[in-house]
Amino acid sequence: MTTLLLLLVFPLLWPFAAKLIWKHEITVLEMLGNLAVGVVIVLIGWYAGKYVQAMDVQVLNGQVQGKYSERVSCSHSYSCNCVESCSGSGQNRSCSTTCQTCYDHPYDVDWNLKTSVGELEINRVDRQGTVEPPRYTKAAAGDPVAKTEAYLNYIKAAPSSLFNSLSDKTALSLYGDKVPEYPREVYDYHYLDRVLSVGVPVPELPAWNLELANRLRTLGVAKEVNTVVLFTKEANPQFATAVHAKWLGGKKNDVIVVVGTPKFPEIAWVRVLSWTDREVFKVQLRDALFDLKTVDRNTLLGTVTTHIEKGFKRRPMADFAYLDEEVEPPGWLLAVLFVVSAALSIFTSIKLSQNSVSSGGWGGGRYTASSRFSSNPLSWRPRSRSRNKFR
Repeated sequence: MTTLLLLLVFPLLWPFAAKLIWKHEITVLEMLGNLAVGVVIVLIGWYAGKYVQAMDVQVLNGQVQGKYSERVSCSHSYSCNCVESCSGSGQNRSCSTTCQTCYDHPYDVDWNLKTSVGELEINRVDRQGTVEPPRYTKAAAGDPVAKTEAYLNYIKAAPSSLFNSLSDKTALSLYGDKVPEYPREVYDYHYLDRVLSVGVPVPELPAWNLELANRLRTLGVAKEVNTVVLFTKEANPQFATAVHAKWLGGKKNDVIVVVGTPKFPEIAWVRVLSWTDREVFKVQLRDALFDLKTVDRNTLLGTVTTHIEKGFKRRPMADFAYLDEEVEPPGWLLAVLFVVSAALSIFTSIKLSQNSVSSGGWGGGRYTASSRFSSNPLSWRPRSRSRNKFR
């Protein structure tokens, strides 16, 4: 907030300085207008830059509930039946062309999937959309769905407040380059791989991902949860700390399970990362997974989903709204805002002074004494400048 006040100093003070410089050319109303212009520019830029940093994406999970096609207005238009009309003659003759809008088809066809987390549109295979897309034909009720959704993440915008500890820095220095990117790339319209392996020969990894997606079809909606399972060959649990720091703790609806298995399929250690305030849930899930001793797909994923169903509760981002006061636009934007607001304030003052009546800007002439007080406000005219006042 201090930075914002500093940015507002110039646009707040300059209009008063401009009024002192151009006493008669700038009115009080114009001075206030100039002040408003500078302040609005700073405020818009400030809050836009601030909340762009807080924008993040979470994964919603559900299932296909049905599908349907519908006729919609044609989106392929062109100009047609153009008519030229002219008026005037000679050098004053001017012509213009008026056209109607025509369409290639009487209608287009859209192909949609109805899911428990919103609708998805399947791309057309022909221009009008009358041919049923094979991907639409393939889709069936009950197919798992992963869909990304934007939200304000105060943690992402102010990470230094929560991820500035010595343990975080140490873990990142040791394992930061080994931690994969957070999984949020949806492919084939509604599939997402969220079972990851870092140096571990996990067999049939696609089957793991499909199994977890199927388990989240109803659980994802009921508990508002997304689950990520990450296998690593690292023997040191600090790897999980690096994951926590690099992924900023995950998204608000995440349960991230990190399994250390340097001698796959033996389980050496387990960590559960989540922003839920149900600490008992995380401890119980961690212990239950460690007690499995070895990695088995159905048993491990079943244990994860069972504990989520019984003990997980998503923590609302409103709990972290206190971080909003620490969020500021990036430094380069602050510099741009200062330069733009200052330049615009000065430019506005100069234009106002040049276009005032006293400088000849509004109307291009001076008032005569008689015209100023004339009962007819339209009767004024520029004072003639005669070389001989007796002529």
